[in-house]
Amino acid sequence: MINEKVTFQYKGSRNYVQGPDMFNMFLEQFSGNELTDIRFSVHGFVHQVSCLLYISKDKSDLDSVSDIKARCQVKVDGEVQYLGLSPMSDPPELEPGRYAYDENSLLQYCQVLDDRIILNGQSPFSFIETIVAMKKRLMESLFPEVEGKWVFTRIDLPISCDANTSLTIVFKHNMNFRILKSDILVDGEKVGDLYFSLVKS
Repeated sequence: MINEKVTFQYKGSRNYVQGPDMFNMFLEQFSGNELTDIRFSVHGFVHQVSCLLYISKDKSDLDSVSDIKARCQVKVDGEVQYLGLSPMSDPPELEPGRYAYDENSLLQYCQVLDDRIILNGQSPFSFIETIVAMKKRLMESLFPEVEGKWVFTRIDLPISCDANTSLTIVFKHNMNFRILKSDILVDGEKVGDLYFSLVKS
């Protein structure tokens, strides 16, 4: 099993590492390869920017690692790889970096219609950042009276996707606000499933 230290930055005013940044970091490990059967999940907030990344071809290797906050299973050129991320203690002198992130630069091009949100332009962000921001806006529109924080918890993609136009998120199921499932569409064709949860304040 490979393990190495990785360092994130906070996005905008957040004090935790956003799920899309973890997702992008995982897949960047295999840049240039064919990626299929992607299953990514987040299991808790990561407030530390210093983390350990684990990569193995044997799923049981990760079972021995404690406090994994994000996992990914992906076929890389047809071979399954398992990835995990666990937080480390940030050094006291470390000042976490931040980078600008203005969701409104994307959401101004989005339109909510009944059970879906449609992107009518080109997103300035990555595929995963785009669909997560769109889904959050859709949940806020569908459930305006609900109190809590909408969090991205999982995505399943049969084939890696980098679309940033012609995207639609369609709400499908609500399992007592613990799991809220949506379809991801590109040019009207389903490309994956996106899951959120509501974390009570």
